[in-house]
Parts: sequence; C-alpha cells; structure tokens
Amino acid sequence: MKKLLVISVAIAAASLAHAESKVELFGFLDQGVTVLHENANLGMAGPVGQRAPNILNADGKVARNGASTRYMEGTGNVSTWGLKIREDLTPDVAVIAHLEQGFLADDGAEYISGKAFERESSLGISSKTYGTLKMGRMPAMLTGSGTTGLFNSRVNPFGAGWGNMTGGWKFVGTLASARHDNMVNYRSPSFGGFEIHYQYSNGASSETEGTSKTNRYMALGFTYTQPKYFVALAGDWLNVQSAALKEGNWKLKDAYKVLLGGHYKFDSFKLFGTAQYMKNIAYIGGYSTKEFAPILAEQSNKGKVGTNNGFKAWAFSTGTEFKLGAGQVKVSVGYSFGENQNTTTNNKFNRINGGLGYVYPLSKRTSIYAITGAFWQHADWQTKNIHSREFIAGLMHRF
Repeated sequence: MKKLLVISVAIAAASLAHAESKVELFGFLDQGVTVLHENANLGMAGPVGQRAPNILNADGKVARNGASTRYMEGTGNVSTWGLKIREDLTPDVAVIAHLEQGFLADDGAEYISGKAFERESSLGISSKTYGTLKMGRMPAMLTGSGTTGLFNSRVNPFGAGWGNMTGGWKFVGTLASARHDNMVNYRSPSFGGFEIHYQYSNGASSETEGTSKTNRYMALGFTYTQPKYFVALAGDWLNVQSAALKEGNWKLKDAYKVLLGGHYKFDSFKLFGTAQYMKNIAYIGGYSTKEFAPILAEQSNKGKVGTNNGFKAWAFSTGTEFKLGAGQVKVSVGYSFGENQNTTTNNKFNRINGGLGYVYPLSKRTSIYAITGAFWQHADWQTKNIHSREFIAGLMHRF
C-alpha cells in the first residue's frame, strides 16, 4: 500500500511539473516616415486601399483619383503585440494559445476597431506525434501572416509586402480572404521535412456561425523544408453564401486561389519565387495597389442584386537578398496579368511591382531600414496607365 502511495505521489508530481504554463510576451514596433506618390484609379490609395468597385462608364472606363504626393508619419506596416501561452501536459502533448493584436504605432489606434485580437486568437493542442490542432481566429493559409500563413519571408524577401506597395507578392497577386473567424487549423508532424496543412471555417462572415447564410472557407497546403531550401504549395476556396458581402448591391461568386512559393540558399545569396492563380477573386493587390473588379452600371442599380464575377489572373514574383556590409539588401519584382470577368470587352490588365530595400541591424532586436517601391498598371478600363511609388525610412524593434 505504501509503495502504491509513493508511486501515485510521484506520478502526480510529474504531472504538475509538466502542467506548468509558460507565457511569453512578444511583438514588434515599426515606426518611420513615408513619401507616397500615387496616380491611380478612383479609390486606390494607401494605406487602406479601394473599398468598393468602380462603375464602368459607357466607354468601358473608370474614373481616376488624379496624382497626389503625401508625406506621412507611419510606414503602412502594422505593429503588433501579443501573448504566446504553452502548458505541457505530457512530454508529447501541450496546450497552446496565441493572442495577437495589430495597431498603428503612429497613433496607437487598433488596426481593426472592436477586435482586440484581430491578428490571431487561437487555442489548441500540440503533439510531436500527431501534429497541431488549433481553433479560433487565424490568418488564412495563403498569406504571409501569423502562425498559420505559409507564404511569408520564406517565399519573398519582403514577405507578402512592405509599406503600401513595396516588394512582396500581394501587390501583384491578392490577399483576399486574409483572416477568418471560427477557424479550425491542422498542421501535421514533420515527415523528413514534409508537412500537411488544413484549414476550415464555417463562419467566415458576419452572419451566425454554421447557418446557410454565412461564408465557408477551406484550404489545403503542403510544405517541404530542408536546410538549403523551402517549398510551399496551397490552394483555398471561399464558398460565398453571405448576403452581407455585397457592395452597391452585388454579390460575389465562389473564389479560388492556388499559390506556389519557396526559396533556395546559395553560398552568398538567397533566391525566392512565387506563382499564383486566382479565379473569381473580388480584388487584386493591396493598399495603394488594391483594386476591385470594375462592374457594369446595371450591376449597381439599387434594388437589383447582380453577381460580381471578379478577376481571373496569374501572378508571379521573384526576389533575392544578400549581405552588404553589416546589413542586408532585399530586391523583389512581380508581374501579373488577367481579366475582369464582369465584361467581355475592355477587360484585360497587366501590372508590375518592384521593391528595393536595405536593413541595418543595431542589435539582435532593433534595426533601421530604407525601402523604395514602385507600381505600374495597364488596364483596358483605364483612360491611361496608372503608376505609384513610395520611399520609407523606418525603425523596427522586436520583443
């Protein structure tokens, strides 16, 4: 009996030792100054970008903003802070949580008002043997964000993109469906560097979760990680049921994306690349380059709900980074082409985006940087080509 009691106490003590919670405060602050020149279509302006589609006139053209130059405090990048929580239940199994809020460092405002942890709010179980299952609000797989986005600085030196138009792949591709509530995310254990990723949300819009009126989101991806290279392939599907997802009385179609990306490490530099296919996507680009698929006048008549077919497009990016002095040079260029599916005439476009940057570390956590980016687009629905450019000098601190 005494022996059994001793064993029981030992097991309980071991369980308590394993059940200790670890809480880590993390985040980064990004602050600087921006010179932003924009000459684009109506509504295309950083840092928010176009909010609704333009209406094509009788000649199949859209209105323009006109040229403007702005000097701003702030970089267009979202600063964040958050908590990482882990409780080891056994040597193999742990409970994990991730809470992360985005804010603007220049004025302290929430990035999305009313959502305290809009970047991520997740709780899950992690196992070395069976993988990781998380639930909550999380970044979509086909982004470069947070703990669940696959296409970050491993596929482009600027990640998805910096500032309002610099580098990355989102300014020629799309970040549509960037985050979802009520998400389930599974990541398999590593099989020699190969991992499987899966996401599903049945509450991807503002309607009641699980009802026939809410959007559903699904994604499946694969990654392969080795010391000298990384490859990611993923596709997603947004099943649009929401009556709230309409602008000017139009409804979106189900949207699909496929994204391939990766890098290879050479002795003196790293080479990156991405390729993306988009079908029925509501908008392309982001911030200064964000544009919804223009719609016909009859699609915007009040009292008549039409269908916005969105864009069908291909997008590609390549880039490199290498050491220069004590710092690092980043270079990226992207190109996309496609068509506006709302009309069969005046519907083709081509866009180019580029970025050049230099990051100089002051310490392990703090760095200064200077970047410049440019964007150009030819589209049949424009009266003339649009183009924008920016320069940002900033200070970034991670903790």
